[in-house]
Amino acid sequence: MTTKVALFCGGRGSATIIRELLRTPEVQLALLVNAYDDGLSTGALRKFIPGMLGPSDFRKNFSYLLDLHSAQQYALKRLLEFRLPPDFAESQIDGLDGFVRTGDSRLVAAPLRDLLGGLNAAAAINVRGLLKVFLDYANGAVRQFDFRDCAVGNLIFAGAYLNQGGNFNAAAEVLSRLVSSQAVLVNVSNGENRVLVALKEDGELLPHEAEIVGNQSAAPIRGVFFMPEPLSEHELARLRDLRLSEKQAWLAAHEAIPTLSEEARRFIRDADLIVYGPGTQHSSLLPSYRIAAPALRKARAMKVFVTNLGPDHDIQGLGARDLVDNALTYAGDPDNVYHTITHILLQDGPFDGRRAENGSSRPPRRYKDASIITGAFARELFPHAHNGHTVVGRMLALRRRDGALEEKPSLEIFYDLSCRPAGDGLVEEFLEFAWPRFFRRVVLRVHGELPRLPELPPCLAIEAWRCEGNFPEVGVAADWLRAGGSDYLATITGDGEYRLRDIAFGVKMLEQGSFGAVYGSRTQSRRQFNSSLRAAYGERGLAYRLSFAGAFLLSMLFATRFGVIFSDPMTGFRIYRRSQLEAIENFSTIGARLTPTTITKLLVRHRIEIAELPVQYRTFTGFTDPNWRLRRGLQNLMGLFR
Repeated sequence: MTTKVALFCGGRGSATIIRELLRTPEVQLALLVNAYDDGLSTGALRKFIPGMLGPSDFRKNFSYLLDLHSAQQYALKRLLEFRLPPDFAESQIDGLDGFVRTGDSRLVAAPLRDLLGGLNAAAAINVRGLLKVFLDYANGAVRQFDFRDCAVGNLIFAGAYLNQGGNFNAAAEVLSRLVSSQAVLVNVSNGENRVLVALKEDGELLPHEAEIVGNQSAAPIRGVFFMPEPLSEHELARLRDLRLSEKQAWLAAHEAIPTLSEEARRFIRDADLIVYGPGTQHSSLLPSYRIAAPALRKARAMKVFVTNLGPDHDIQGLGARDLVDNALTYAGDPDNVYHTITHILLQDGPFDGRRAENGSSRPPRRYKDASIITGAFARELFPHAHNGHTVVGRMLALRRRDGALEEKPSLEIFYDLSCRPAGDGLVEEFLEFAWPRFFRRVVLRVHGELPRLPELPPCLAIEAWRCEGNFPEVGVAADWLRAGGSDYLATITGDGEYRLRDIAFGVKMLEQGSFGAVYGSRTQSRRQFNSSLRAAYGERGLAYRLSFAGAFLLSMLFATRFGVIFSDPMTGFRIYRRSQLEAIENFSTIGARLTPTTITKLLVRHRIEIAELPVQYRTFTGFTDPNWRLRRGLQNLMGLFR
């Protein structure tokens, strides 16, 4: 099933984890980021455009979300991260201005010219438009903007911000569309303009975010505050003479905590897994936890804290225990009463940054009712970066292991035995497979005669089911969607034998992708295809040749009619996913008189993706009624043109 992940992150600390989550098909990812950084070109832009927040961490994350499968995508990534050279003078600014107005990249000096020239037409138009908005603003400003060492991605974001009427969150949506983001990038706050100020234990003030993340004394940071405006020289002079407790009281009295954005609240509420990623704690992460504190305490998801791998300027001398304590404090749950953190992922080593008195570095199994999970979470060659594959794999495994944290889906199976008297074998196969490992409840509905059934556990059921028409599976599918019930429906029809266990693999395929249905392909090999036809038709040469040619003709007709190629369009093995099909208004109104081709047409017309899965299939010599098989095939074929 889909796993909704909400990841708190900054600009770079969670990069490897983000990339691995993007590579995991069943994950729907939302990145929760605050925009209160003010260093380098970000700080310059915030001063130049009143009220604007810092785009730097958003720009970095957008570069992670790009699908790097083409030269254009690489060019866009490099463009977002490219910093204008220190000698970017007025003539070069004029060249950039000329480019955005004419589209002639030759006006821009290399290497920026090459990056702009590498964009595809659509991206180039969008980039030019956003840069033009910023340059128009800069040309009309009273003071000149210093372009030197400015990230081009920040200028593009600033153009989006201005174009959206000063709405930072709307600007983030514009950039999401530009990079065709696989994930959702969410501003934690509603966009209120704030300045981060830190107070250290020795009384020193760090009045800007750039100082919080930069070189500083070894004294720990006591607290971070959201100030409505930068501290003035007068306020700094006044605070300098106060005692530590008085400074803290003054800052607390004058701060204004931003409001949690509704989008961030929704993603936290609906998440299956909340991840507190590694990174710069006192600027990128802890302020975000403070903004989101009420929502974090209410969320019912599994909540994993991933500890930093090494020291940073703002956490000098702090161990993993201190980082966890800080996170809980900023989230308003210092004792973890609300289970704001349920699991702690700790790199092998001591929990508190130092060995115990007995010399052991083994951490406790739990801390404040959160489970401590130790392991080799760092890359071997680059030990200061997390191994994204290991971290994500462990988190998803933890979620699967905790049964209450992931509800298994339910399944109905319709099996048409009217053409094959094999009820004993079917029941035996059904009872031998470990359905409870994959599903919370499975119901097998059989069209045909059933043997006497044994007593079954509550999670399993076998029922006789009577249907009319040549295609009972169509009516069953319509009834299933109309009546509600199980998450998945599998229909198995025809005069051959499929394996029930293949249904579990088909459902897994549906859960890991965006598919609405899986069709089981019987044509895995030439040998299997030929042996199936021989078993069905024996010595009837004409029927054999017609069926052989018809299989290829049907695939061609489906491709011509729907623009989709199926290796086995007439398969009797199909699995449907309710959540994808509920959007098709007239699906539940189709009748049993129609054919399975009708369902295929509806799925394709509504852009529902259909996957094909190789399945085991056997036919039996002397059993098939060729006339029944040909009649059913022709009716199915006619369904293409109704």
